[in-house]
Amino acid sequence: MLVLGISGSPRRNGNTDLLLNSALAAARDEGAEVISYTLSSSISSGCMACDHCADGGQCIIDDSISNIYECFQRADAVIFASPVYFENVTSWMKTFLDRGQFMWTNPHKAPKLGLFISVASRLNTDFTCIEKTMRVFFLTMGIEQQPSLTFSGYEELGSIEDSPFALAQAAEAGRDLVRKLL
Repeated sequence: MLVLGISGSPRRNGNTDLLLNSALAAARDEGAEVISYTLSSSISSGCMACDHCADGGQCIIDDSISNIYECFQRADAVIFASPVYFENVTSWMKTFLDRGQFMWTNPHKAPKLGLFISVASRLNTDFTCIEKTMRVFFLTMGIEQQPSLTFSGYEELGSIEDSPFALAQAAEAGRDLVRKLL
């Protein structure tokens, strides 16, 4: 069983990564194989609307996120994690989601379960827009979305560790993904 983690955060080992890593470590402890990617370390292009995928079933763009789609299609579950940027996912995450168009135009195997984790610096952030983006992606891909984990008021690097429950909540969500797949 493969659980794929995809981070849209440009901040290495920041709050988003800490939460994602907690969920992935718990999934690994439950017996899953775990693979993780950080999108901000990639050089990638957004969807070019070339319609090649409508004819050929594959995205014609070959860049550093292309191999992530292959792993995505092998995964049994996927965990996306992104900080909030102007009420939405980061540009790296949005590029990955938009490029996934080829999987929708010619259905490919997609993970069965999906989880979204998000962190915002502003206290009382409204996560409606960012959650809608992810909900539409999961729905379009036929992935059963688990309840999102959202945390607001964590700006400083590593400040999520000050939360009495956040990392434990992420770990429990990672364990739950694996248990639901059994």
